[in-house]
Amino acid sequence: MVDKKNYDELERIMNRLGDSVLELSDESILAEIRATGADPQEKAERTRFTLRQSSKALKAVNKRLWNLGHSLNPKGWWHEERGYCNSCRDCGLSVSFTTATNEIWGNALIGPCRESAQLTVRKREASRK
Repeated sequence: MVDKKNYDELERIMNRLGDSVLELSDESILAEIRATGADPQEKAERTRFTLRQSSKALKAVNKRLWNLGHSLNPKGWWHEERGYCNSCRDCGLSVSFTTATNEIWGNALIGPCRESAQLTVRKREASRK
């Protein structure tokens, strides 16, 4: 297992690499791809496919948790070694998923959000008064 210090360093390097790619012009990126002998159109389609799959996986996780009454902060996702993680705002139970296999795991998947259910009951009781 990677220790926290090494993981943080690796994450910092990956972020810098991502930033350097964002700074390149389209022409520079196409020239680099062609220099490797790869087809730019094929690479672009593969990238689009990967991004679509990741988006679908995130939507599936959010829908499943919403159906259980959990409330997630959409900007609260963080990345760990195995995948992306978040916690329910109401009960604090965690959920994680990986885009590579679309695997979902965590305590929030066990059942309905207890805190959310209690909030609903309290709101109903308050509206009857």
